Amino acid sequence: MSYRRAVAVVRLDLSASSRMYAESISDVLEQISSNVSLLLCLSSVTSLYDFINGRKRYSNYRNYVRSITKKLLNVVRRRNVSIIITPLVRKGGAKAHFTTAIIPPLGQPVFKAGNILPINDKISSNKTPEVFEVSNVKLCFIYLKELEVPEAARICKFLGSDAIVAVNPPLLTERDPELTLKLGVVRAVENNIPLVGLGGYLAGKRVQQPTFLVNSSGEVVDFYNDYEPAVFEVEIERLDRSVRLDLVRKYLKLIREMRTHPSYRDLP
Repeated sequence: MSYRRAVAVVRLDLSASSRMYAESISDVLEQISSNVSLLLCLSSVTSLYDFINGRKRYSNYRNYVRSITKKLLNVVRRRNVSIIITPLVRKGGAKAHFTTAIIPPLGQPVFKAGNILPINDKISSNKTPEVFEVSNVKLCFIYLKELEVPEAARICKFLGSDAIVAVNPPLLTERDPELTLKLGVVRAVENNIPLVGLGGYLAGKRVQQPTFLVNSSGEVVDFYNDYEPAVFEVEIERLDRSVRLDLVRKYLKLIREMRTHPSYRDLP
């Protein structure tokens, strides 16, 4: 039996404070159809950028994460819709990692491990990526330069994902926005899997990364690259792919090996 999940993909100004951001998400919830039960959105970028570049201590950034998750919990409890927000940073011991959080109408936020590649000396890599399963639909997240690494998307495929979400916040993503879309198309076709490009903009700085949907045949179904809020809805179908942990381990090994090769020194 085929199963589809209605998901809304959100594009916002990512320079907003946690209060303004939560208000924007609340406004989005008034616009979407009743079929949608999950929102996909980027976190505000300013606090994250300051932490990654050593301008803000982790304790200060952690306060932002607590504030935004608390405010979004209040939002989702007024409307029976879950929110997935990414990237956030969580610290385990001395190491910080990208995470993705799901904020449900009932219960507390759930955090999943994120990036395969390290971002810099502030953000370490995770040993194994995790997949979000929401109502039997599986989403796999890749971050920043991982979109440029074919093996990262392959890992998502062999983890049994139904769609890949490529997370490319402006300021943090050092790539021409047109190239982001082209890479998204290539990864979707290579793996025969839909890909959501999760982007946004900072209106004051006039920087942006596109927000888009590419289907498994490489057709660009939705695309936004301007400096206005936007939201589009997509149905993600359960693909019932086989999980191949042997191939996941193989591609993780390839990524580790290529990072030590001189030709890949430009990776983060």
